[in-house]
Amino acid sequence: MLFIISLVIAFFIAFCLDKPLKKCPAVFYIAAAVLTAASVVVAQSDITISSRFVRDYVLGIFSRGALGAAFWAVVMWAGALPNGSAPIKKLMSVRGELSITAAVLTLAHIITFGMQYIRNIIDGRTGSGDAYRDFVITCILSISMTMIMVPLAIMSFKAVRKKMNAKTWKKIQRLAYLFYAMIYIHIMVLFVPKAQKGREGYFLSVLVYSAVFIGYAVFRLRKYYLSKNEKSSKLIPNAVCACAFVIPLCFSGVISRNTNTKTKAVSASPKAAVEAPEKETTQTSTTAVTTADGTKTTTTVKSGTTVTTSVDKKEKNTETVTDAAKEEVTEAENTDEQSGNNEQEEAQEQSCRFKNGTFEGTGEGYSGKVHVSITIENDTITSFSANADDDDPDFFDDAKSKVIPQIKDSLSADGIDACSGATYSSNGIIEAARNALEQAMN
Repeated sequence: MLFIISLVIAFFIAFCLDKPLKKCPAVFYIAAAVLTAASVVVAQSDITISSRFVRDYVLGIFSRGALGAAFWAVVMWAGALPNGSAPIKKLMSVRGELSITAAVLTLAHIITFGMQYIRNIIDGRTGSGDAYRDFVITCILSISMTMIMVPLAIMSFKAVRKKMNAKTWKKIQRLAYLFYAMIYIHIMVLFVPKAQKGREGYFLSVLVYSAVFIGYAVFRLRKYYLSKNEKSSKLIPNAVCACAFVIPLCFSGVISRNTNTKTKAVSASPKAAVEAPEKETTQTSTTAVTTADGTKTTTTVKSGTTVTTSVDKKEKNTETVTDAAKEEVTEAENTDEQSGNNEQEEAQEQSCRFKNGTFEGTGEGYSGKVHVSITIENDTITSFSANADDDDPDFFDDAKSKVIPQIKDSLSADGIDACSGATYSSNGIIEAARNALEQAMN
């Protein structure tokens, strides 16, 4: 979504503001530089921006490099469109200015994440396994792209270009093809693992970036082929290009699909092993006879069966009275004990600030929701867990180690110090904890 919005902005400037861009390019360069500097300052400071829209769609298009990538996409496609077409006539006249603007906007991303990568190296937070491999690849790609981008951007200024030999300038400019390829690889290395984990928006981003960059490569090769074979039929090249576009695009979708298929175990209560017997309808007749010695004889006829029971009347009465008395005493003791326990629990619960139990809350982190689960027992937090939908693991771990102990000690989310460098993640945990504690309040 961020890249799509950036593409709209880039296309608007390229097609609707092409004349002002051609006439007063310095205004656009200065504006891009100011916005770049502002985004870097905000990203590196502890300034808290509560609005997620501002963080993602205002600062995010600069710090995450989406706007810079969108401008590079316009510059790329200017060289891939058919010669003589209306779009290429507009774009080629301002292609150099668009390149310089793209380079300036890209600096926001390079500086912001470059500082983060440097801190990760210093602190030893380079990950392990696949994470370490991706970290090394992105570092190498970032350095290489910067080394290519800066000279190409400088040579795009007309004053510099006029002083250079035309053939030499053109040969150096061919490095742009390598630069474009590196941009795409860099994006895939960063986005595909997140898309595979089911992170919101990353699967769509992979498809959009793939469509733009793969489409460019296909159209550029098609243009080159047709320029060498002007009289040949376009049917076969067009069919080959269609396959060359669809197959890699589908492949990018397959490798970036959500592979996080962990399913939660569903606990179901088993059926009773023994079912209650069906009620029987029987006819029963009872006959009682008392003999002279006080013995009571009872004759019961049930479904054709006769049962004779002989019970001593005096002994039976005595046992019945004794058992009844015992039951009354036991029942009274149990009632008193239960009542005492209930009163004690109620008194203890009323004296606590928070109810006992497990409570959950949510808050806004850097790039998504933060979820916490807090278990409280007698005004003591016995368990505190936190996780984020889409946050940098290293920074989120730093925030947890700084914030959670403070909340557990104070049993409050007020007056908690955020972790420097992980302010948004810290604030997300604090907000979620406050939400959970409000639910637990007596």
